[in-house]
Amino acid sequence: MVESISLPSPFPESAPPGEPPHLHLFLQAAQVAIIATDLAGTITYWNPFAERLYGWSFREVVGRNIMEITVSAETEQAAHEHMQSVLAGNSWAGEFQVHCNDGNYVAAFVTLSPVRNDAGVNVGIVGVSQDIRSLKEAEVALRRSEEQFLAFANSIPELCWMAHADGHLFWYNERWYEYTGTTPQQMEGWGWQSVHDPEILPSVLERWKESIRTGTPFEMQFPLRGADGVYRWFLTRIRPVHDHNGKVVRWYGTNTNVDEQRLILESLSEARDNLEKRVEERTAELKTANASLRDLSSHLLRMRDDEQRRLARELHDSVGQLLAAIGMNIALISAEANKLSPDAAKAASENVRLVQDVSREIRTISHLLHPPLLDEAGLASALRWYVEGFAERSKIKVDLEIPPDFRRLPNDKEIAIFRVIQECLTNIHRHSESPTAAISMHQQEDRMLIRVQDSGKGIPREKQRDLVRTGRSGVGFAGMRERLRELGGSLEIRSEGKGTLVTATLPVKETNR
Repeated sequence: MVESISLPSPFPESAPPGEPPHLHLFLQAAQVAIIATDLAGTITYWNPFAERLYGWSFREVVGRNIMEITVSAETEQAAHEHMQSVLAGNSWAGEFQVHCNDGNYVAAFVTLSPVRNDAGVNVGIVGVSQDIRSLKEAEVALRRSEEQFLAFANSIPELCWMAHADGHLFWYNERWYEYTGTTPQQMEGWGWQSVHDPEILPSVLERWKESIRTGTPFEMQFPLRGADGVYRWFLTRIRPVHDHNGKVVRWYGTNTNVDEQRLILESLSEARDNLEKRVEERTAELKTANASLRDLSSHLLRMRDDEQRRLARELHDSVGQLLAAIGMNIALISAEANKLSPDAAKAASENVRLVQDVSREIRTISHLLHPPLLDEAGLASALRWYVEGFAERSKIKVDLEIPPDFRRLPNDKEIAIFRVIQECLTNIHRHSESPTAAISMHQQEDRMLIRVQDSGKGIPREKQRDLVRTGRSGVGFAGMRERLRELGGSLEIRSEGKGTLVTATLPVKETNR
């Protein structure tokens, strides 16, 4: 009978009895595949990393032979030889193509070792394997990278070079020699100084030596002499390369021709100064124009309010009196209905009703244009009257919340608040398809906060972006914003999928009028 080895079951929450907790944690967390078999090759342990690397879970492989799981026909003979060597008491290590659950192969570095009991008798085999595909790929990539680097460095327009940690230059790209007209022998070490402007070279050397001393990057603009003897400005950048201990082992440098850019920048700087001056002048003109437009807008709003007040008064006084007179005349005719034909009597009776309807409509329009309650009883009473009529006409349930101690405000602010709420309710009725609306007014210190909210379909996202980004908000929103802005207030519109919340703020001081 083959004696089996005692290794932990897969993924237990704690170590099995008798097993040191740290060993259990090591086997479970190890980033290498750890596989144990008995002497016949039957799998008895398969750690989590082996599952990820080879694609089989512990339950799929436990009790099966390792040869049928991870060994292909091509590698079967070699695998048997390695196993026999380990069963003889030897260890084996080397590269091996391991067969995976998905049909592919993993290049792994495998170590096979015998497991002995206390008596020194082999009882099983433990294999530890690590995926080395990335290492092999890295070797190939490194060679290709070196070849590509040289090809790249010799093809770019910049002048490139490399130096040792002490600043000794040992390599330049072809572009450097083409531009300077020098040879590798002339440029070796510190020979590059010969193509520098003698007046600027001392400051270049000072900064370069400081970078070498501190291991910090170098960046500076200075001129370099070309093969034609002309000095041109270059932007030089030098970056250090460090080893694993943080020590500088090499420097990489580039010189980029910025001569034309410097000339362009000088021209651009002059043009920018002229442009900034013109922008300042134009900005001042725009500020003046905007101020004039705001004054005009405010004036137009005041004119509209005055005109609405006048129209409301005309409708109430003139048209209302005319309708009253017509009503009295029709009443006289109706009183003698017995002298009229049946059709005439019926028409007179209908006229009485029509005149009453027209009178009510005229009175409603007059009050909507400018509610008399707004002047006589104040904002709170006017809003209650308006909301009650709006709810009756629109069939929208409106919840109005006004503090019980709400007092009168200056006339212009009461009108502004009334018009904002009036416009919001009109928008809700026309666009939102909401069955309800809620209005609240609260005073926070010296500011009045007015909120109007509905539960309708909301404002489309693109429309919201226009409201925030461009200010294109339609006549209604524009009028609300302008009214509040003139009085030092603001307007915010929010709509997130369902419903819209309009918040207006206005600085207020109570009045005793």
